[in-house]
Amino acid sequence: MVRIINAKQIDGQWLELSLQGGRVDAVQTSAAPPPVNPESVPMTSVGDFAALAPNTLVDAGGYTLVPAAIDVHVHSRDPGLTHKEDWQTLARAAWHGGVIAVADMPNTNPPTMTRESVLVKAERARASGIEFSFFLGVGLGNIHQISGLLVDPELPLCGLKVFYGRTTGELLYDDLETLARVLPEHGGKVVVFHSEDQCMIDCNHQQYARRLHEKDNAAFAVHSAIRSSEAAHLSTRTILEWARTVYKRPIHIAHVSTALEVELVAEARARGVQVTCEVAPHHLLFSTADYERLGPLVKMNPPLRSLAEVEALNRLVGQGAVDIFATDHAPHLLSEKYSDVAHSPSGVPGVELFYQLLIAVSRRTGLPLAQAVRMATEAPAALLGWRHKGRLAPGYDADLVLLSDEEHTVQSTDVVSKCGWTPYAGWHLPSDVVATWNVGRQVYCREKSGHGVG
Repeated sequence: MVRIINAKQIDGQWLELSLQGGRVDAVQTSAAPPPVNPESVPMTSVGDFAALAPNTLVDAGGYTLVPAAIDVHVHSRDPGLTHKEDWQTLARAAWHGGVIAVADMPNTNPPTMTRESVLVKAERARASGIEFSFFLGVGLGNIHQISGLLVDPELPLCGLKVFYGRTTGELLYDDLETLARVLPEHGGKVVVFHSEDQCMIDCNHQQYARRLHEKDNAAFAVHSAIRSSEAAHLSTRTILEWARTVYKRPIHIAHVSTALEVELVAEARARGVQVTCEVAPHHLLFSTADYERLGPLVKMNPPLRSLAEVEALNRLVGQGAVDIFATDHAPHLLSEKYSDVAHSPSGVPGVELFYQLLIAVSRRTGLPLAQAVRMATEAPAALLGWRHKGRLAPGYDADLVLLSDEEHTVQSTDVVSKCGWTPYAGWHLPSDVVATWNVGRQVYCREKSGHGVG
């Protein structure tokens, strides 16, 4: 038995956890830290937790203890694109941000669309030490195989990812009628949508074609004009109506970037649609006004929105209208990002700052921190069907994060992710991750220079 003492809850109560076999055995709360006789039991600090013997007392130093996060939207880049990121560096970056499990998207090389590609990726992911699951990709080439793959018990698949708007290669599928026919009726796997209308994007692309080869920062606003808010609205309406009238099973809308999408999801849910949605930090903390300063570094899909749209989305998040917080961690090298509008790849890194950004979002939106934490823990666990994760409660995995209330200044030189940069460089974030544990094993400690022990 291991006991963690001198930790705080989000509400300011003091917390004591007993751990047994990698799970939480008991939880006690009190208005003040309980007295401890250090001579009665071996005492250690947070930094020594990885080597703990049984019957040890861990002093959490008065930091805030929360469940470790689950990021349901990351892009590992491994296999095939490991110059950007690999599973080892992704794992270390995730632990640094208080994340112990990730759901990886299919746009690797080759894309995760076959049984063999899933098994190859799983072997690489397993060696990193992080917990993981994958979303299967769908396209014309595998549409009639996806049902069998999704129910295959040997494959670590949590659902299907549908790129309703084109993002990479063959990962594009918009035949929703066929999709409904081929998906298995049972199995509990969610269908996740990247929701942008490709026809509208193509029309907008023609309108702005002359500006796509410009490289100055301001020109990147064209990306938001091409992948317009209206393209997201139209696509999300179509998908929700399909879910209501045809599919009638759980779906999830990834990285909503506008308030209207959140409102459409709420309306659909009121009409019986089983739908959840997620938001990424960059859609809440940046706007099109930031292109002038950051240009290609804030190019992503869906793109940044106007300041007015960002403020409206923040208001809805603050009201608790969005289910899940996820980073859409999508690293690229700076040498790739600094190109013209057409050739700069879309995507920004984020998992390394997960909890720090979550707290910043909580403060900006007014969403109570306890509710924000649930968006990063309980809600992702429910989406992925992970029954023993996401809570500090008896019987749950001992996935823990200690948070300081010290302001943290972000520096690109501190980035663990292989890409080596962050659009948040120079930001003063209101908290920092002190330590992360996964199933009772310490995988990150701030005093150990940001490297996990796994």
